[in-house]
Amino acid sequence: MGLSILEAEARTNRHKATLDQAKGKRDLLLAQKAQKEAELAKVTENIATWEQVQLLLSHSSQYAREQLKQKIEETVTAALRSIFEEPIMEFKVELQQSSNGPSARWRVRTMFGGEYVEIDPEEGHGGGLVDVVSMALRLSLLELARPKHEGPVILDEPGKMISQEYLPNVALFLKRYAEKTGRQIIMVTHHRVLADAADAAWYVWQENKVSRAKRIGGED
Repeated sequence: MGLSILEAEARTNRHKATLDQAKGKRDLLLAQKAQKEAELAKVTENIATWEQVQLLLSHSSQYAREQLKQKIEETVTAALRSIFEEPIMEFKVELQQSSNGPSARWRVRTMFGGEYVEIDPEEGHGGGLVDVVSMALRLSLLELARPKHEGPVILDEPGKMISQEYLPNVALFLKRYAEKTGRQIIMVTHHRVLADAADAAWYVWQENKVSRAKRIGGED
């Protein structure tokens, strides 16, 4: 005996529900994959920055190395104190000598439980600490390079791993950096608080595989 119309509809609805559930799981996995790929790209970028600093320090004379160390420590310390609002926070570069030549080790000195502690930048502040250190190191490299590089600073998703509460401080730090150095900052971000701090901001989206842009607060 064949299925009745009601039974057929019920079976169809069950199959549809199962399919919708499978699609939902697939979309979730794709979103998680995209997030992990973005995090991997950020970590890779941070590693590249730190390797460039290592290279700069290792190829400098002892006197120049000490001068570079001081400048890097000052810039990164200023970023940490400004963004995390911790006036005693310090970034330290520990120079070491090995058979392969000089190298550097990064430490952040701060107060915890009433005592001074030194931590690895990759620890603490939910990953935001390493983001701030890497961003400040990139800015340091730009200013310390000889011959000096001219032109704008291009930042891709600065503060991506930094907690929302600190993003206004990131915006303020970047504005102060731009004012002090006279450099233009071109930034790609998903954070509205950073976009709002810019002198000019554009919202970019895709429509029918065509990129479109609209000035935020302006005309089409």
